[in-house]
Amino acid sequence: MLEIKRKTKINFYLLSMMLALIITLTSCENQNDNEIYDALIGRTWVGDLGFTFDNYAVESGITFRGNDFAVDEQYYFGGGRATTLDVRWWISHGNLYLDYGSYLPFLEIRNIYVGYSYLDGDFYSDGRYIGRIQMDRDN
Repeated sequence: MLEIKRKTKINFYLLSMMLALIITLTSCENQNDNEIYDALIGRTWVGDLGFTFDNYAVESGITFRGNDFAVDEQYYFGGGRATTLDVRWWISHGNLYLDYGSYLPFLEIRNIYVGYSYLDGDFYSDGRYIGRIQMDRDN
């Protein structure tokens, strides 16, 4: 009888530890808006947001400013600067919103996660789901 109680105690202990580990790991991925903001601000994030310039695909390098504005330096794939765009941006409920104005698509990265060297999330353009996106930190 003592052996059964000991095994039950050990199994309960292991189960408790595994549950605590799972909760810890899943809570790491849920960042609040302030954490996302702090991770983005003052840094440049590079990735393909689906833009073209002069009928050529370009890659965006968005530098987030503290005044809810950003600058998107766009470069042709393979090199060469294409253009620079101003962006209004904000974060709400774990989603990043990028407003390029009335002539360009309104972009969203929903369920955004910002790590040290990358960010990722579900990418939407004018409300239409495009797919998963990853942008890399440039600085």
